[in-house]
Amino acid sequence: MIRSRRFLTSAVCSLASLLLWPGMASACSVCMGATSKSGPAVNGAIFLMLGFLVIVLGSIGAFMFNLAKRARSPLPPHAEISQMTTGPEDTK
Repeated sequence: MIRSRRFLTSAVCSLASLLLWPGMASACSVCMGATSKSGPAVNGAIFLMLGFLVIVLGSIGAFMFNLAKRARSPLPPHAEISQMTTGPEDTK
């Protein structure tokens, strides 16, 4: 009950501050279309971060695909024979 009241109070205060000071809620000059030298740099930084994100998520996906592929593959013949002769509990 206390949490919901705190959340409601903070939401109302945030909304009131946005309505009372709309100039503070506007976007930065780069986002609004002003021409400056920092615009291309900001765009480059955003695309660089997106590139890193794609690389990391792609690596995780490739690793999971590799694990799934290896889990479906049959055992090599020498490991299969060794498992049959010694039993499944002694495979080291």
